[in-house]
Amino acid sequence: MATTTPIMDTQAPSPQPYLTRMPQEVLTRITYFVRTPDLCNARLTCKSLENALYYSFAYEFFRKKQFMIYGPSLQVLVDISKHPSLSHHLKHVIIGTDQILPPNRISAATDDQKSLNWHLAYADQQTLLVSGRARDMLVEAFRNLRHLEIIDLRDFHSSSRTRDGDATWSSYGHNTLLETTGVKPFTGQPRAGEEDYPTRLFSLIIHALAAAKARPEGIEVVIRENWAVREHGFLVPTYLEPDLLPILAGLKKLHLVLDINTVTYVNVGIQYLLFKKFLALTPNLTWLRINFRRCFSNHGEEEALLKWLASSLRPGAWSSPGLTNADPSRFPPPVELDHLEQLDIGQCSVSTNTLARLFRKFSPTLKAISLRRVKLQQNSDQHSFDMDDDEQNPWIKFLRSLKKESFPHLRELSLGHLEAVVRSNASRAVLHYPVVEFVNPNEAEKKNGTPATGYQNLKGMVNAKRDRTYTGLKLETFLSNPAADIATPSKHITGVPTRGHSSDNESDFDSEDDDDEESSDDDGSASPLH
Repeated sequence: MATTTPIMDTQAPSPQPYLTRMPQEVLTRITYFVRTPDLCNARLTCKSLENALYYSFAYEFFRKKQFMIYGPSLQVLVDISKHPSLSHHLKHVIIGTDQILPPNRISAATDDQKSLNWHLAYADQQTLLVSGRARDMLVEAFRNLRHLEIIDLRDFHSSSRTRDGDATWSSYGHNTLLETTGVKPFTGQPRAGEEDYPTRLFSLIIHALAAAKARPEGIEVVIRENWAVREHGFLVPTYLEPDLLPILAGLKKLHLVLDINTVTYVNVGIQYLLFKKFLALTPNLTWLRINFRRCFSNHGEEEALLKWLASSLRPGAWSSPGLTNADPSRFPPPVELDHLEQLDIGQCSVSTNTLARLFRKFSPTLKAISLRRVKLQQNSDQHSFDMDDDEQNPWIKFLRSLKKESFPHLRELSLGHLEAVVRSNASRAVLHYPVVEFVNPNEAEKKNGTPATGYQNLKGMVNAKRDRTYTGLKLETFLSNPAADIATPSKHITGVPTRGHSSDNESDFDSEDDDDEESSDDDGSASPLH
């Protein structure tokens, strides 16, 4: 019987595609430079590439994601929270303030279908807000997101999407609305009567977090336009306390933009009452940022709040007069924040003494300080001012105080867009520092051939910056002689000094034992920012 010999397949197996054999870090680096559609196409090529690119893709597109109060947008948030793998990557949820304005607020459209689409979108957003459906959807999403770390409220679209040129990280649904309606959802300067929208969203987020029993590490309000969270947004109702108090107690990061109270009190210290009570519920904060709405305040609300924050009821500590035996229902005791490592203050006008006391209070634990768009107010007993006297600049004295005081852990100091005003108590003279710039003294000496020993020598230097961050050895050098790095090219004097001899008396700022009754620049009044 004949036997048959099996035919052997001598054809070599197909080699594995070159891209799939690349080290993952090389493949990730290559795909970093392609546009989003091309990246998605690469992931769809084969299972191997999809798996290789999964973590970098999920990190870039799902670790932080922005949504808006709009049905399709919130539904995507809910769907992601239910996804078996992507839900683990979403750690930072952003709620945008994108508003779908009433149809009568937009220009007439030439396409009836687009006009109808906008009208339907407006009705959708309003129904979500008034019916409570927006809260329910946020509760469902927050409850499912076990790794949620940050909840963020903002009024802009980030420009950090470098992969796609000029594209931004917009709220999900924003671009679709633009395509189907021809109108962008509104995120800009609010009109009169519309300033309350961020406050509504902040309260909505707080209530949703409480109902979901979520435990984020941080709550952030990042607003670039002239919006802010108003006082009533910080109300913690009694019925909400069992669920909300554990959330606030666990917060490590709190970034806020505050609006002045719309109610005028005879005692300015009552302003921000609800915010003070809210802040008292966050004892474990390590990073606190307080910005104020960019508006004119002639009543000292910002000064009063920062003075309260600078106070302490601990033995031997400074306290604003009247707080020791005050009625806590009207004047809550100041917070201590024993774990605070970073304190950022911005967009306010404050006396030099109050700002110095504020940072002195938290000096044992502070590692980083940030001051942006802060205007220092100081009074002086001098009849007139010397334009060449460095020591008259309140920022010079304040920055020196950071070195004199005990700041054992301070590692970073960020300064930007600072101003100062010094007023004479004995005349109408006012010394203005509308621009405070920072220059590297070594560069200045190289360009001028003149020792950079004071800011008056640095006028017009091309490398002057209104923003500068100091760390490490540069911070230590700067604090030892801040005048060497500071330039004030636009300083000037207004008012007509009275006749008499100039006084050489220094401000009480340098005194460690001053108190408010004797302080000339700490009277609680704050001039408006210009």
